[in-house]
Amino acid sequence: MQNAIQDISRLMQFENWIRFYFIREEDDTLYVRIPDEAVKRIEEEYPLYISIVEELNNKPIDYEKSMATLCKQVVTIFEGDKYPFGISGDVFDTKDFQAEMHLFNVWVQSHESQLDQAFMDFSTWQEIFGEWRQDDRVKEYFEKLCKHAINTTVKCESDTVH
Repeated sequence: MQNAIQDISRLMQFENWIRFYFIREEDDTLYVRIPDEAVKRIEEEYPLYISIVEELNNKPIDYEKSMATLCKQVVTIFEGDKYPFGISGDVFDTKDFQAEMHLFNVWVQSHESQLDQAFMDFSTWQEIFGEWRQDDRVKEYFEKLCKHAINTTVKCESDTVH
């Protein structure tokens, strides 16, 4: 289960990275606009995630679209081959997953100005986040999160998650 938690949280972090750097507002609508050169680089460096790029790129984005895309991609990428069908629902319900995603969101918010200074590839985000997670205060906070319900469960439609 721990590997599935790590894999699914990393995919969700990747989607967050896409939204952080590649959202553009056009006529009061938000779009994901990933330049062709960036798509090629993502395909080379993160081939597992290219389907989420294809699903999001050059399309309007909002919270519902983001969540629906993530749910679909979790099932497409991980269920059946790597993990049993239905594991995503189990992962989403774990306190470890909820704590991990909460912690990642805290990290993004608290480092937003640093992340905004210059474009950073996803592996750099993962490296910086990983270093931040090694801080004793962050470890302690994570342990507290894991012991208590956070109520940030990812909700997927039943036709998206098996």
